[in-house]
Amino acid sequence: MKTTHTPHESQRRVRWTVIAMVAALGAGLLWASEAEIEQVTRASGKVMASSRTQVIQAPDGGVVEKIFVHEGEAVRKGDLLVQLDDTKARSALADSSEKSAALNASLARLRAETLGTPYRPGSGPFDTIQHKLYERRQTALQEDLAVLAKSAELARREVELNEPLQKAGDISAAEFLRLQRAANEAAGQVTTRRNKFLQDSQAELAKTEEDLASIHQMLNDRRGNLEHTQLRAPVDGVVNLITLTTIGAVLRPGDEIMQLLPTGEDLIIEARLRAADIGFVRPGMPAMVKLDAFDYSIYGALDGSVLYVSPDALTERTPQGAEQPYYRTHIRIDGKRFKGEKADRIVIQPGMTATAEIITGRHTVLDYLLKPVRKTMSESLGER
Repeated sequence: MKTTHTPHESQRRVRWTVIAMVAALGAGLLWASEAEIEQVTRASGKVMASSRTQVIQAPDGGVVEKIFVHEGEAVRKGDLLVQLDDTKARSALADSSEKSAALNASLARLRAETLGTPYRPGSGPFDTIQHKLYERRQTALQEDLAVLAKSAELARREVELNEPLQKAGDISAAEFLRLQRAANEAAGQVTTRRNKFLQDSQAELAKTEEDLASIHQMLNDRRGNLEHTQLRAPVDGVVNLITLTTIGAVLRPGDEIMQLLPTGEDLIIEARLRAADIGFVRPGMPAMVKLDAFDYSIYGALDGSVLYVSPDALTERTPQGAEQPYYRTHIRIDGKRFKGEKADRIVIQPGMTATAEIITGRHTVLDYLLKPVRKTMSESLGER
């Protein structure tokens, strides 16, 4: 049996359809005016350490004895990379160390002589030598003082014996004064000898202290020279380039041996920002970093923020020969966490290429839909 619709029912159905469409359109417009999406500016670049590539050089030159690493090898800060021949450096350091030990032993003896305190030597060979010298000098001093003291005592006795004779008139006053003067001079020679010994010790002490200061400076220099024969990694990193591999090669001071790409430092993305986008990007803006080596749909992106934008445009030459301006931009990687089961085994290394999406603002969906309309109207209304 065939169903028929009256004109009234058809009209009502059309009315409800129109109402539903209007309601759907209204709901869509309401959602488009409220829903926001991020506005991003894209810049391509590569991962690099915040510190530049470290150049390993031989500060003092030398002869290569052994190379402990190869290109691509990961090293830790302080690891030994290259050993240079250290024969001369060790010999020079040993010579300076002996001079320092001898001067220190001499200094201890001279301080004891100057202060008049007992000399307590150490157990080293130079201490033994200085102890023997101390005893000889003290023995000689005491013998001299004893002789001078004896002479002074005899001169004093002679004065005492001649004093009654001078009073009795048996000797002249001039002769008696000569005897007194000789007695005073003999007594003064004891003090003079003691003071001379002290002055000589003080002068030698001052010179020894000066020599020791020079030797200490020389010791520091020669310790540095010996340390420079062991070239160690200044930071955690990967050996990027070895420019010299010949054992026995002679290096001049400052010669480059290898390059080290830091990995332990904070990682950044050095990206090239189009000149047309520079007006929308400034330091501090958040960014998402997508590494080309890891599928974004599987591993996700890294959080970051704009760290630096070059103050002026730079240029690069395109394959066609034209110069294209860009701004160098540094984006700090704030989080190094990927998602997925294999995320923990992912290692971010300098040199990886990446795309940075810098979030420059937020706009509603309606703004995006109306943008071409507004642009067309603005351009068309200005035409003649």
